[in-house]
Amino acid sequence: MQTHREIAQQLDLFHSDPIAPGMIFWHPNGWQLFQDIQAHIRSIYRQDRFQEVRTPQFLKKDLWEISGHMAMYREAMFFGGEAEGEEASYALKPMSCPAHILLYKRGIHSYRELPLKWFEFGLVHRNESSGSLNGCLRLRQFTQDDAHVFCAWSQAKEEIKAFLRRAKQVYQAYGYRQLQIKVSTRPESALGSEQDWARAEAILIEACQQSSEEYEIQVGEGAFYGPKIELALEDSIGRIWQCGTVQLDFNLPERFGLEFTNSQGQPERPIILHQAVYGSLERWIGILLEVTQGKLPEWIHPMPVAIIPVESSADEYARQVVARLLREDINTHMESGDGSIGRKIKRCYAAKIPNIVIVGDREVGENSVMLRRGKEQEHMSLEAFIALLKHQRGH
Repeated sequence: MQTHREIAQQLDLFHSDPIAPGMIFWHPNGWQLFQDIQAHIRSIYRQDRFQEVRTPQFLKKDLWEISGHMAMYREAMFFGGEAEGEEASYALKPMSCPAHILLYKRGIHSYRELPLKWFEFGLVHRNESSGSLNGCLRLRQFTQDDAHVFCAWSQAKEEIKAFLRRAKQVYQAYGYRQLQIKVSTRPESALGSEQDWARAEAILIEACQQSSEEYEIQVGEGAFYGPKIELALEDSIGRIWQCGTVQLDFNLPERFGLEFTNSQGQPERPIILHQAVYGSLERWIGILLEVTQGKLPEWIHPMPVAIIPVESSADEYARQVVARLLREDINTHMESGDGSIGRKIKRCYAAKIPNIVIVGDREVGENSVMLRRGKEQEHMSLEAFIALLKHQRGH
């Protein structure tokens, strides 16, 4: 069984370099895969009425003092000064939640606006030890599908149930059917009252029960600012991958003085639901490569088609087919390198390209293609082939 790093090299997706430990250099195919995965989760969030935002990466330490990260998370953060020689006064964000809180504080909010839903593909940095770094499964720089719901306590349960539905929808698109749900409760070093913790933990448990989901309790494994639900996936050989999470946070709204006007015209404190379905897009890709061993689902494959002309007289037609598929937003590669037809096909198989198209004089004359999928091949019109590809990728 290959590691995700070996598969990434074979498929020309990405690499790491000692000059940037814990960070990824994305190649064209890999970046296309990243963007397709990003586009998929973006569409899911938008269907649930989330709005996409963008916030800075480098923020003053004052913000992290207020949030509690300086006291509870400092060892995992990167710091820098305003200019050379000055004391470190800024931090690279390890997460986007304090920045989203600053967005919330920009205005006066009414209960009629809630729940307020934002998401961001937040580029974050965490000071992981060099020994723990592992391809794109464990990084110092990565991208979170970082979503936050600002809502009243009374709205939290329905929003958590919506998160569970959303996560299952995404995971099932990739073929996962086995989902483990764990509710993590108050840790020893926690912020906030025991009463609020008990109330929040009860909401998470009731959301699981009302969603007819089995769950287990992880005592003391919650975040310092609130309890959470963690989602783990089981692959075909029994490996468990921790991915999504939703955290019920009543501490940061208190620390930042967040308010909304309730139906009685009185100020009320909202809560925040921190959530991510993938957790890290880079890690999700690493998991996907390990689970599929590079045989990616066609709807997310960065290079689903290779065109191989078998005679030089078919070269121009092959280029026309490539151009047509690109106009249809289907990435296509023309295999025109050295070697025999058999060697070219072998290279395409090694790159795990699912649709290998062979064109010769017959295909030129009939405006058709010879499609090879695995050991099967089929002759069809170009239009029928395009319709097949659209069906495959119209997930």
